[in-house]
Amino acid sequence: MLKVMRQGNKDGIKTSIGAIALILAALIFHGCNKSRTFDKAQFIGDIFQVNSASFKEKIPAFYAHTDNAKEIYFFVVKVDGQMYSYFDICNSCKQHNRGYRADKSFLECRNCQVEIPYEDLKTGIGGCYPIPIHGKEENGIYSIPLSEILKGREFFP
Repeated sequence: MLKVMRQGNKDGIKTSIGAIALILAALIFHGCNKSRTFDKAQFIGDIFQVNSASFKEKIPAFYAHTDNAKEIYFFVVKVDGQMYSYFDICNSCKQHNRGYRADKSFLECRNCQVEIPYEDLKTGIGGCYPIPIHGKEENGIYSIPLSEILKGREFFP
C-alpha cells in the first residue's frame, strides 16, 4: 500500500511539473511572438515627416514602408529632447527579423532579449543595437529622406 501511494505521488508530481512546463512554454511563446504593429510611413514627396512635438520621451513610434513588395521597418524615438531614427532590426539577429520591443526605459531585442537603454542608442554600434537612419529635425519637424529608408532593403528578408 505504501509503495502504491509513493508511486501515485511520483506520478502526480510528474504530471504537475509537466503542466507547469506547458504553461510556462505557452506564456514564453506568446510573449515572444506578440505580433508587431507598424503605422504605414507617410511621405510628402520623397520625405518622411513627423511632428516632433507629438512624440513623448522614450516612446518610439514604429513604421513600415513597402518598396517593391519588400517591407522595411523602422522607428523614431525622442531621447533627451532629440529625435532619432533606426531600422527595426539589428546586425546580430537580422536573419530572424523580429525587431525590438519598447519598454519605458529600454528597447529589447525580440530575438535575444538584450536590453538597450534609450540613452545608449546614439552611441551604440553593432551587436544588438538598431541600425541608425540619417534624419534631421528642423522647425519641429523630423524628416527622413526616402533614399535613407530605402537603404534598409538590404537588412530585411
